Amino acid sequence: MGFQSDYEEVVSVFHKVGLLQKVILVLSFFMTISAIASLSETIFKWKGFILDAVVTYQDYFVAPLIKYSKLIGLHYQQNEVHSAVILSTMVVLGMRLLMLGQHSAFKKISEDSGRETQPKLTYFKCMSILFPVSLWLAYGLTDSSIRLIPQIGMLLIYPVFLVGPKLIMHLIGRENSYLEKGRFSYFKTYYAYLLAIAVVIGVLGAINAGLTKIA
Repeated sequence: MGFQSDYEEVVSVFHKVGLLQKVILVLSFFMTISAIASLSETIFKWKGFILDAVVTYQDYFVAPLIKYSKLIGLHYQQNEVHSAVILSTMVVLGMRLLMLGQHSAFKKISEDSGRETQPKLTYFKCMSILFPVSLWLAYGLTDSSIRLIPQIGMLLIYPVFLVGPKLIMHLIGRENSYLEKGRFSYFKTYYAYLLAIAVVIGVLGAINAGLTKIA
C-alpha cells in the first residue's frame, strides 16, 4: 500500500511541476524503491540465521521433548509444546518484571520514608514456578486444541497487561499505585529479555549449523 500510494502521488503531480521538481520526484521515487530493495536484502541475509534458530529449537527441544516425555506418561503435540513455551515464557518474564517493578517502587518508598522497606515477592516467585509446571502437566495429561496466533500476539504485547492496570489506577488518583513510573520500564525490559532469548537460540542454531557443515 505504501509503494502504490507513493507511485500514484508521483504520477498525479508529475505533469504539474517544472523540470527540476520532476527530477526531484523521480529521484525520490527511486530512493523509495532502493529502500525497499535494501530491506529485502537485509531480510535475506538474516534468513539463514533465523532458519537455523527454528531448526535447532525444533530438533533439539520440541522433538526430544515429545519423544521422551512419553516415558513418564506425558503426551504432547507440537502445538501444545509451542503453546506451553509461549505462555510459560510470557508469565515467567511477567513475574520477573513485576518483581523488578516492586523493587523500584519500594526503593522510592524507602527514599520518601527515610527507612529501608522491602517488597514481599513470594506470590511472584511462586507463580513463576507453579504456572509453568501446572501448564505443562495439563497439556501432557490432556488433549488440547491450541490456537497459536492469539498467543503469539499476546506474547508480543504482554507488557500492556502489566502496565495497563497500574496506569489506570494512577490516572484515577490512587496513591502509590504506580511508583515505578519513570524509574523502571516494563516495555524496554520485557523486549530486551525476549530479544536476549531469541539471540541465544539463534547463536545456538548458528553453532549447530556450523558444526553440522564441518562434520
